[in-house]
Amino acid sequence: MSCLPDTEKSVKIFEMKKKSGILFDFDGVVVKSMEQHFEAWKSAFAEKNIYITSDEFFVLEGQGIDTISHIIGKKHGLSENLVKEVKERKVGHYNQYMTIEFYDYFLDMLESLENNNVPMGIVSGGTQDRVNKIINKYFNSTFSCVITSADCERGKPHPDPFLAGARLIDKKPESCIVIENAPLGIQGAKEAGMTVIGITSTLPEKYLHQADYIFNNFKEVELQLRKLLDI
Repeated sequence: MSCLPDTEKSVKIFEMKKKSGILFDFDGVVVKSMEQHFEAWKSAFAEKNIYITSDEFFVLEGQGIDTISHIIGKKHGLSENLVKEVKERKVGHYNQYMTIEFYDYFLDMLESLENNNVPMGIVSGGTQDRVNKIINKYFNSTFSCVITSADCERGKPHPDPFLAGARLIDKKPESCIVIENAPLGIQGAKEAGMTVIGITSTLPEKYLHQADYIFNNFKEVELQLRKLLDI
């Protein structure tokens, strides 16, 4: 039995029903790729005798290749020239490791959302060429917009990419749900005034504490989406 007063219950129901669009992070949400990115970064930094951990990398997800290389490189005392070399080597390693995988039940969830005509977009810190290539091959008509690192001067954790995504799917920020796997993305989406669902695809729950909801799989995510979207 609910302990909420009637007025509070009404507010909760209204908040749930007003959600009408979804913005997805890309790596670690739409595609199961963060493990491959980590292996590529790990190999590239190891060539400079720097050995990074998965948590050290995963918490930076969403900031783009330039920012990630500089943050980790600076932390370990690399010069600008060596950081540039690491970044170039990372791209080469990733091209070797790259395979396209999806998380269990993600495609089923996406099909259900499409069948209900839910406007959806991508907000990623990934490079434009790579993200668009995968989207065009596997999700040709699914997403109304694709925002990448090339589209906003300020990327995650700033709200700018999320606000741009909301405009392109023609929704107010407060009407948008964001699905994220990384703390910096969650921070940016919250600053944009959006409802955030965290998914523990790459990091444990403790890193995602700013999200409004946290789930371990996409079946759980879909159940919450249906409540928020009222479908």
